[in-house]
Amino acid sequence: MLTLQPAFAAELDKQTVESAKRFLAAYLDYTNTSNINLLTLYSETAKIKVTVTTLDRTTTERDFSGHVWKQLLRETWYNGQPSIEPIELHDVTIKSLGVNTLAIAAHRYAMRRCYWDNNYQLVIEKTATSGYLIVSENLIIDHQNQCQRPETTTIKQEIQIVPH
Repeated sequence: MLTLQPAFAAELDKQTVESAKRFLAAYLDYTNTSNINLLTLYSETAKIKVTVTTLDRTTTERDFSGHVWKQLLRETWYNGQPSIEPIELHDVTIKSLGVNTLAIAAHRYAMRRCYWDNNYQLVIEKTATSGYLIVSENLIIDHQNQCQRPETTTIKQEIQIVPH
């Protein structure tokens, strides 16, 4: 899910807005389908800041270069445990940081563990050959599952058989 704030459109031309939307759509598609092509969206020199909260609620911050980040993600893909989980982006705002650079802020919702990253930030830069690439990303990863379990389990007793 991607919801854009209407306020950003006034400062950006229509072509830039459409390009940014296509980039975000690809980012979400690759992320939500655990597609390794996600790695192609990152610049080798990107600056990735990850704030991790562990199960014992200890919080640490780590900085990665795009090269190291892609290497870590690649390793998890190939060992069968992709570290990327499905997300939704809400209240997305896009602003220009220059001729070829856009800053994107959003509320990022991790669907597998049901937590919000309300300070999610992404900076993308247009390249001469490959469209936009991520040059900066700040994200939060919370290892504790925060999904609400139902208080009771209700089993629906009605069974319908539909003839062919």
